[in-house]
Amino acid sequence: MELKDFTEKEQKEIREGLSTAEISDKEAADKILALVPEGWIKKIPFFVRKHATTKTIERIANQYPDLYAVAKKSGELPEKEREELRRIITDIFQEKMNKHNIR
Repeated sequence: MELKDFTEKEQKEIREGLSTAEISDKEAADKILALVPEGWIKKIPFFVRKHATTKTIERIANQYPDLYAVAKKSGELPEKEREELRRIITDIFQEKMNKHNIR
């Protein structure tokens, strides 16, 4: 996927610099991003990857604060929460990838 594959509005936003979220807990973010199916993050164009990943973590933190709190704890994620977070982040990435025709 290249810049020309985006709409003109999206191209303008990309050129101006997309917003990113401030992630307060990098360890929690890394645990959650590790649940994304292998290779999906690499499919996201490098110039929007940080925006996509940080905004997704921010969205999970806001919409699922209880699960985010579990991810913030040290150690491995418990099985139940890991599978729930895996489903949530996979659904979010799938939705966004479909929206932007990323295969």
